[in-house]
Amino acid sequence: MDHEPRVRRYLFARGARDGVLEDAAQSTMEEALRSWKRLKHHPKPQAWLFTVAAQRHAKIHMEHLRLGEPTDPADLDRLLQDDATLSCDARLDLLRSLRVLPPQQREALVLRCLFDLPYEHVADVMGVRPSSARSHVSRALSRLAQIYAQEEEEGGCT
Repeated sequence: MDHEPRVRRYLFARGARDGVLEDAAQSTMEEALRSWKRLKHHPKPQAWLFTVAAQRHAKIHMEHLRLGEPTDPADLDRLLQDDATLSCDARLDLLRSLRVLPPQQREALVLRCLFDLPYEHVADVMGVRPSSARSHVSRALSRLAQIYAQEEEEGGCT
């Protein structure tokens, strides 16, 4: 259960919102409980958890779309309340900037920099080679640097 807030933040960074996020997080934690005997000896339990979360998110998101249910209402504060390390404004600015990145770059950056996973675990979650994970993170950081430089020139965050 210690990992549930991280799973929720990961799903949020992937683009999950409200009902989709709740369903995917709950389904992921249920799978973790069902697989606990195997998972507690897994060499990369957090990578396993994020991989399952990504799969559940994709499946549930498609089901919501198929049923015509909303998948993207704005509800940021509820997810950020357990992370006191960053101010809410700085966190919101970062989330807005992350949305500009292509999905693979965003996911690699979130896994590596926000969740501090090693590149090998990032690669496992994303289903790519570690060198590709490094490349995605590098490109994402370069793009974010461009975004923040542009915002500085324009006089602040939007």
